[in-house]
This record gives sequence, C-alpha cells and structure tokens, in this order.
Amino acid sequence: MSSAGDQDGIERPLTVLLVSPVGARDVHSGDVTYTAELLATPPPGVRYVTYDHALEAGTLVELGRWRGASGRPRTPGDMAIAGAAKAEAIVRRSGVVFREPLRHFRVAPGAFDLVHAHVFHTAFHGAHPPVVTSAGAPLVWLYRDAWGWRPTRLRVATAFDRVVARSTGASMCTHHGGQARRFVSPSLFLRDWLIEQGWPADRVDVVPNYCADPQVDLQPGGVGRGRSRAEQPTIGFVAKDFDAKGGDLVVQAHSRLRSRYPDLRLVIIGSPPRLSDSDLAARGISWTSFVPRQQVLNEVLAGLDVLAHPSGVDALPYSVMEALARGIPALVSDHTSLPEMVEDGAGVAVPRTVDAVTDGLAHLLSSTVWTQASVAARALFERRFSARTQAPALARAYRAALGESRAQ
Repeated sequence: MSSAGDQDGIERPLTVLLVSPVGARDVHSGDVTYTAELLATPPPGVRYVTYDHALEAGTLVELGRWRGASGRPRTPGDMAIAGAAKAEAIVRRSGVVFREPLRHFRVAPGAFDLVHAHVFHTAFHGAHPPVVTSAGAPLVWLYRDAWGWRPTRLRVATAFDRVVARSTGASMCTHHGGQARRFVSPSLFLRDWLIEQGWPADRVDVVPNYCADPQVDLQPGGVGRGRSRAEQPTIGFVAKDFDAKGGDLVVQAHSRLRSRYPDLRLVIIGSPPRLSDSDLAARGISWTSFVPRQQVLNEVLAGLDVLAHPSGVDALPYSVMEALARGIPALVSDHTSLPEMVEDGAGVAVPRTVDAVTDGLAHLLSSTVWTQASVAARALFERRFSARTQAPALARAYRAALGESRAQ
C-alpha cells in the first residue's frame, strides 16, 4: 500500500482503484454513468484510477486470459487461473447460469490504498489493498425481472456463483462477500436484503448513487424562478428499454389523461418510435430514439413537468434522480427501491397498472400538488442524491474499510 492513510489523526488523500464499468470498454448502462459521476465529483480526499487506465499503466494486471493486454500466463499459478477462467466462460456461455464472469486481478504493490469494485465479480491475487464492493441490485433481481428467469433457474445460477466464490475467495457482487470488507448499498431496500442474506449489518453502508448539482436557476425550496406547472403540461419518459421501464403504461395513461388535459404532451426519449408520425402528432407525443445525455440534461428536462418511470427492473435510476434535481416530480413504480426516490412528497410510487399510473399522473398534474411536489423533489435530491451530501458519505465508507484493515 501507498503511504496514504491516517497518521497522528491526519486523514491523508487516498488513491482508489475503481473497478467499475467505463464507457471506453463496457456496454453503456447506468453503471457506466455511476463511474462517470464518481470521477466528476469524487469523495473529498479521494483520487480515482479507473481499471482501464490501471491496466494501461501496468499497475493492474488481469489474469486468466490467454489474450489481451495482460499477455499469456507465464507461471503455473497463472496457467491454473487461465484454465479455470476458460472453463467458467464455457459454462456461462451455455445460458444455464448468469453470464457475468469472475475477473482475476493482481495489483502492483503500493499503487493503491483501496479497491472499489462496482458490479464486477473480482478476485485479487497476491497482496492487495482492502476491497469495498457495491451494486444497485443482485443479479437474481435483474434476471428475474428483465428476462423472466424462473425460481429454479435462478437457484441453479446462484449456486454456481456460490461454488465459484468459495473456491476462489472472490467477491461475487451481492451474493458472496469474499474479499470485500464493506458493501456500499445505494438503497435501504437493498441494505435490508443484504442483511437477510447474511451480510453483517455494521459492514453495509447506505450511500445512494449521486450526481452533481445541475446548478439550475432555483428559488429557495427548489422551484425554478418564475416557473409553475405549465398550462399545457408535459410528461416525460426517458429510457432505452421501453417495455421493461413501463413505456406502454405511460403511453396508455397519457391517452386517458388527454380527455382531462386536451393539450397534455408526452415526450419519449431513448427508444425507437412505435407509432407513425401522424399518430404521434395527433396524440400529442414527441418520440425520439436517441438524444445525447447532455442534451437531455440541458434541454429536454427543462421542458418537463412530471417524469414517469413505472419500471419493473430498476434500482435507483439516474433519469429520476436528474429530474428531482431540477424540481421535477416523478412517478415511479412500487418496485424494489424505487419508492425511496419519491419520499416526502417528491412524487408517487404506484403499482404497474394503467389505472394506477393514470391516477398517479393525474394527482401530480394538479397545480397545487405539483407545486408542493416540485419543492419536495428538489429537497429530496439535495438530501439523498446530491454529490454534496453523498460524496462525503462514500469517503466515510472508504475510511471505515481502511480502519478495519489496520485493526486486523
């Protein structure tokens, strides 16, 4: 380990290896956004090095691969790891178990003070810094909700991961702590699940995913200067996966609400249109398959009055968080941890039915309710999802892991 740490009560800067999905190497997802947000607003006293940069610099070596930047295995131990990784890959490609593989690493001595592994399954070989792990949800939820895996299949996949973890000492995300000293949970819902699964309660830190304050022109309390709910209100739906995130529910609810609000508009971003241009115009819908993220943040959100996100697969999506930051109330489903994003009147959480989504949106579109919800949305963001409040909380989780390491 490097010299960073606590001496004479002084907290020194930490160099943290961030083993988390990056846009240059991994499929774009909310986890890539998580990495980007950590890099944009790191915890105080923390310097991140992403795993791709560490691989390029040689301070991190990925074992178990016959090809790639790490080169061919040279020692008998490396060859054994490569053989096991190849066998594991064959099983994972079969579709019988979860497809996410275990990744084997070796770190250069003294290069890092701590490792933060987000969603990746990891095993570190040789001497290595303390490991903290995090994820938005366990794989069993994702495979159940997004791809309809049945309980028996999920049990088989979980059992396979358990065998891999026990034979290697790996950290398998939420399923097996392994080398991880602490788990950073983004929600209370996941924290409770982790504890039920056997994680020690005192080693689970609730630190929601966070993002930088957009610095929009807000009055005290969160309402935009001179802004109120529009006379011709607009509902927004932002998601790549139209079906899993509840897009059809939103379209049907919008159609029903047009009898009450004839000029009600719906803006859909992120998925291919399923209606003709004439149908979209007649129904008051604007539907665009792709808009750059910065344009969504800087332009699209400014035109919304309510964000609808009745998803059946999410944990704490950034689209909702970014709406709250701008004083936009949200409708979410009552799925897993989503209700935590609309607490204290910042929106509503409803069952995933057309009737419930329609009633929930009608409630939020009421002028009086909207004004109060807009104030509550901004307040909830500042308290739960702002980098200003949560980056220091993440730093405390890192320091706790280091303290446990020194105590052993």
